[in-house]
Amino acid sequence: MFPVQLIPVSPRLSADDFRDVELLYEKLRRAIPGKLDGEQTVLVFPEYIGLGFYLTLGGGPVLKSKSLALAMSEMAKAKMGRVLWQFFKTYLDFFVGPAEQRLKRAIFQTYARDAWAIYRVTFENLAEAHNCWVVGGSILLPEIALQQGKWRLRGNRLFNQSVVFNPAGNIAGVTSKVHLTPDESGFVNRSDAKKWGPVETSWGKLAVLICADCWYPDMYGRALEMGATHYAVPAMVSPNTAWANPWQGYRPAASEPADIPAGLVRNITEAEAWERFGLEGRLKNIRHQGGVISNFKGQLLNLTAFGESKVISP
Repeated sequence: MFPVQLIPVSPRLSADDFRDVELLYEKLRRAIPGKLDGEQTVLVFPEYIGLGFYLTLGGGPVLKSKSLALAMSEMAKAKMGRVLWQFFKTYLDFFVGPAEQRLKRAIFQTYARDAWAIYRVTFENLAEAHNCWVVGGSILLPEIALQQGKWRLRGNRLFNQSVVFNPAGNIAGVTSKVHLTPDESGFVNRSDAKKWGPVETSWGKLAVLICADCWYPDMYGRALEMGATHYAVPAMVSPNTAWANPWQGYRPAASEPADIPAGLVRNITEAEAWERFGLEGRLKNIRHQGGVISNFKGQLLNLTAFGESKVISP
C-alpha cells in the first residue's frame, strides 16, 4: 500500500465566484494538482466553503450586498413566510438565544435543502471526476443522517458539518463540529463528542477535525481509541489580518486545555499558535500516518479570511 496523498485545495474565493455554480466548479477543479494517486488521494477543502452556496441561492441582490448581515436580510425578505415558520420552530427545538440569532438560524434552515443539493453535487462530482476521496470543507445544515439507505437532512437543529465523499462520488461519512467559536455558538448546535468518529476508507480511518476541534486533546484521544490513521482539518481564520497578529487565546477562554503554557496569549502570533496547538503541534505527540490543514482564503462579502494550508508528514 502506497502512502496516502493528502492535498489541501484552497483557491482564493470571493462572493463573485459563487454567482455561477458551473464556473465555481471549474475554478475548484483547476486548483487541484494534475498528478493524483487516485484512490490513495484525499482532497481537502476549507471550512465554511458551503456558506458561498447560500449566497448563490440569494442571487444578485444578495451577492451585491455589502455585508453578510445585509445579505441575510435580503434572503429573509425573499422567503419571509418560510423564514417566520422556521423562526417559530426554533422554540420547538428549545434553542436558547436572542431573536437576531434565532432569525439567522431560521434563514439557514429555510435555504438548507437547496444549499445541500448544490454542495453535494459539487463535491461528489469532483470526487468522481478525479477518482479520489474528497473532504468537502464544511457547511451549515440540519443533521445529515443516513435513513433507509439514503443521506437526508433531519430535524430542526443546525450543525457545522463536513462530508467525506469516496472516489465513486458517494458519501462515506459526515463529521459535525464539537468545539464551537463564540460567533457560532449563538445559532449553531454543538455536536456531541461521543458521537464523533473517524471515517472508514479503503486505506485506513480519516479523522476530520473541523477548525477549532483540532486544538483540543480530547478529540485526538477519541480518534486514537477509534483507530484513526490520518487527519484532515478544514479551517477558517477570520479576519484575514488575524493570521499575522497576536493570538487572542482560546475562545471561550474557559475551554483552554490544561497543557497550554501560561503567558502565551497575545505574545505569539495566530500562525505560531496554530503551529504549536493546532493539528501540526498535536500530531507531534501521537502516532499517525499524515495530516492536512486546508484554510479558507478570500472574502465572502465582508467576511475575510486567511490562513496557511499545510501537509504534515508522519
